[in-house]
Amino acid sequence: MFVFSRTLLGRRVERLIHRAGHAEPEAIDGATAFAGLELRSCVQSLVQSGLALGLKLPGPIVDEIKAFAAARPCFSRDRQDRGFLPGEVASANRERSRDVVAAYYFEAVEECAAISALRDDPALRAIATAYLGRSAIWNRTRLWWSFPADRVSDADLHAASQDKFHFDMNGWRTLKFFFYLTSVDETAGPHRCIPGTHRRRPLRHQLTLTVGRPTEELERIYGRERFTVITGEAGTGFAEDPFIFHTGSLCRAGSRLILEIEFGGAPALPVYHYGRLG
Repeated sequence: MFVFSRTLLGRRVERLIHRAGHAEPEAIDGATAFAGLELRSCVQSLVQSGLALGLKLPGPIVDEIKAFAAARPCFSRDRQDRGFLPGEVASANRERSRDVVAAYYFEAVEECAAISALRDDPALRAIATAYLGRSAIWNRTRLWWSFPADRVSDADLHAASQDKFHFDMNGWRTLKFFFYLTSVDETAGPHRCIPGTHRRRPLRHQLTLTVGRPTEELERIYGRERFTVITGEAGTGFAEDPFIFHTGSLCRAGSRLILEIEFGGAPALPVYHYGRLG
């Protein structure tokens, strides 16, 4: 998979072999947090652009997840034995030579009832199943903070997936749902992507040992107008095929709390990005 899933042809052949074409979403069976969401439009947008905007978390769910995050320690990847409350990041930074760029809740997300309910929400599963072409399998859930940081290295940005546009290869077919739990503007670390690059990209972006590419190169090939910056108030959500080029961005002002729920057509593989496992 790590060899052939880089290529558009390889991914198309895999779908043909497993007869996993895109399908119409099935009717929702059970209560959902996304009443009124046009499932068919979401799937169509994903097929065409690899991105579906317009998801919205109800306020009470946003508040519940934020309260959960505020009361529990988060951890930077380089100090997973020393957690801190998100409101104490300035204190944590004083004990470090470089600032915390991102801090995660890791397995603790399973303790949040609101997040568990979203993982099983029938609307999200219907979208994922229709797009993936087979019954969606939950792969992983992540909840993390991105913080403004001045003392950072290229390695810090790399570890937080904030240094360059890249694509993920966590499986032949995966789909991620993202939800902002805080308001995100241009200064608060918005997610950035290039819609449509899961369907069309030059051969040199397929036959490559690494998955990250310089922004200037992508602007020359795809045009700056193709780049999308996703901002919005707390509760803003979107679905994304992680095979499109995308990246996080460094917070300049204010902190960002974001939730990610990933589904696949098969059980999760080790996360692969930037030419390494991790």
